[in-house]
Amino acid sequence: MSESVILGDVKIGAGCTIKRAIIDKNVEIAPGTVIGEDLELDAKRFHVSPGGVVVIKKGMKVGF
Repeated sequence: MSESVILGDVKIGAGCTIKRAIIDKNVEIAPGTVIGEDLELDAKRFHVSPGGVVVIKKGMKVGF
């Protein structure tokens, strides 16, 4: 995990790679999930700012 902001009650599985992300409350991320390395792929699932920051909304389940 680098250059990221993780809010309360977030569950991140083992082996995840997370770069330049803001993760809101109550998010669950499956083991081995990669966020922030392929912004084109991330933009299909999340909001990506013009500056390349991935924003994951409250309560999302990612990679399941």
